[in-house]
Amino acid sequence: MVHERELYITGRHKEILFVNGQNYYPHDLEAVALEVPGIELGKIVISGVRATGAESDALVVFVLNRGELADFLPLAQRVARRIGEHAGLAVDAVVPVRRIPKTTSGKVQRHLLEEEYLAGANDADLATLRTLAAATGVRLDGGSSVEAELQAICDAALEGRQIQPNDSLFDVGVSSLKLVGMQERIEQRWPGLIDVTDIFDHPSIAELARLIETRQQGSGAR
Repeated sequence: MVHERELYITGRHKEILFVNGQNYYPHDLEAVALEVPGIELGKIVISGVRATGAESDALVVFVLNRGELADFLPLAQRVARRIGEHAGLAVDAVVPVRRIPKTTSGKVQRHLLEEEYLAGANDADLATLRTLAAATGVRLDGGSSVEAELQAICDAALEGRQIQPNDSLFDVGVSSLKLVGMQERIEQRWPGLIDVTDIFDHPSIAELARLIETRQQGSGAR
């Protein structure tokens, strides 16, 4: 619109995702995901969800699902992997939803899904999926199983607080006591590979996962 001879862009601002300094169109990413068997047109919505204070959007994929979460897990993995391989993007979450809200004219209401996600409506299902993923060695963002296991360890230690793979543990306020608990769980899973000082030097789940994978390759451990 034009106001006092100045042009203002209004509306449809969430039709563009801003991730890693680049702009992406949800419809383009949805077209990539539609190539995954089991994904159908109108039953998947990709959004850029930005939490308060974040500098970029989290890439969140909403998929219509009315079945069991255990059955949804492999589909979520295939979707995340497809997007990662063909768009070069890590998926922050593949979210099973019972409905895809639409207007009376049939247009998807992305903002309603985004608002529910930010309000924590999907947290319980996502926590269950991460637990299932860690138990089966599945990555929900298309990456390695190490990160999935670390995510489960951190989720358990943080008792329901949500942390993304690239978030700094210290930025989200992890206490020294919880840090020690995480280190103990990590040591049980990967003996001798990580100590507390490594967590200070590599404070995100993604960084720690890469460090563990590098040291596994060097030692031949699994």
